[in-house]
Amino acid sequence: MKKLLTTSLIFLSASSCFAIEEITLPKESLNLDYISDVYYGKAENQKDISPVFKLFTQKGLEFENSKINSVKASFVYSGQLTFLQGKHQSSYLNHNFNVVEPMITVKFNDNKSKAMFDINLTRTIAGHPNSFTEKINQIFVSHDITPNQTILIGQGDRIPNTFNGALSTMAQEMVLKSQLGRTIGDYRSVGIRNIASYKYLDYDIGLYDSTRFMRDFGQGLDFAGCILIKPFADVESDNLDFKFGAAYNIGEYYYNYNQYSLYSSYDNKNFHIKAEYANADGYNNAVNSQNKADGFYVTASYDINPKFSLIGRYDYFTPNKAVSNTNTQEYTAGITYKPYKNMKIMLNYVRRNYSDKPDSNMLLFATRFII
Repeated sequence: MKKLLTTSLIFLSASSCFAIEEITLPKESLNLDYISDVYYGKAENQKDISPVFKLFTQKGLEFENSKINSVKASFVYSGQLTFLQGKHQSSYLNHNFNVVEPMITVKFNDNKSKAMFDINLTRTIAGHPNSFTEKINQIFVSHDITPNQTILIGQGDRIPNTFNGALSTMAQEMVLKSQLGRTIGDYRSVGIRNIASYKYLDYDIGLYDSTRFMRDFGQGLDFAGCILIKPFADVESDNLDFKFGAAYNIGEYYYNYNQYSLYSSYDNKNFHIKAEYANADGYNNAVNSQNKADGFYVTASYDINPKFSLIGRYDYFTPNKAVSNTNTQEYTAGITYKPYKNMKIMLNYVRRNYSDKPDSNMLLFATRFII
């Protein structure tokens, strides 16, 4: 199994791993255990590791007597196999590489500033021309104004107008985000934002151009912000970690839109549960809509051991409240296998119940990793 996973990862990571294959590693042949040890700084003789390989380590390639402290390269991959079967519809099997994402991070010698660029080479957005700029995920400079606060200028992580929609590829608990996350969230825009993390609360607030994915600048402004409260931060217990928060987004992109979400989560050592409700009076994602929409989800997961987790979600969403019988309910069950800290293999079954058309069943298999 270990050899199979190693071989699969080398094959799937394509050009990123070809460079590594050319390197003669000290004392070890190429394997994921060694790569993990190098990445997390556990490998012996770190000084003997090739500079090219060091680019992909946790600290990156470090410099002395330079304005640049370090340069770090990363690569994110997500491949997905989908089998869909619907009543009175043709079944189909589809595979796609939905994330092939090289990135570069430059940290400066003040230990407070950095710049980042990354691009998802395989991104396609329905109804968009899918130009080079639309494939850019992040292009920004940031500066830590205090140990707890950062100012970011440019296009950074997904805008936090919903908690589920703002999740990164590797942070997603399931193959698909919730319906509200992928419909009214899950997008990026250029702007200026203040990101902060304190003991009892986190927040992320920003003012953006209302353009999504750098498509069409100058059509309006957008405000988005979220706050997450951690009331039990002082409690030292594996059985009590409760958080709750809210997100808000308002702006104009040809149409006005106004939306909010409410979120809560509970974690103990092995059991985790999250829930979110969102309401939108118009929304601006890959599609700009005047529709009033709302929905909620509840996700629960149980860690069998550090590598295997069981997960389930109930998801309800109405994309247009002005039209009766337009809601969709999704029931998702799955298992996640994490052979390494930076790799996930997920298998999900999704049952969709539509109020206005035949129901469907979907099986999703995904492999995701970051190096």
